[in-house]
Amino acid sequence: MKLTKNPQEFVDESLLLLNARHSTTIITTSYHAAPTGKGKLTLKTYDPVSGALVKFRTSKIAVVGRLVAGLNRLGRQQAGVSEPTVTETRVAEAPSAPSTYAPIPRQAVTSKSKKKKKKGKS
Repeated sequence: MKLTKNPQEFVDESLLLLNARHSTTIITTSYHAAPTGKGKLTLKTYDPVSGALVKFRTSKIAVVGRLVAGLNRLGRQQAGVSEPTVTETRVAEAPSAPSTYAPIPRQAVTSKSKKKKKKGKS
């Protein structure tokens, strides 16, 4: 069993395990709520044939977003779908036409007062 320390390490180790045995590897998530309001999220990547296990736990909500993005990558790997690639597309440049809109002068832009109204007074 390998207990990883950060989400990126979990994703990297899980990708290695999925590359080795994608047909038998299982990815599971579980959440355990605590009475204090701070629950724990646990992610596991397990291969029953080899017995390999990669595990990650967190109670930080900011890490959950990174883990969801990582699970997207792992799901693609497990399903055998390739990563989307960024392709460059050339846009035909049209000759620049004169703009019919004039920019707004700085003096014309007004800002709201930052004074707060006191309660009960109008």
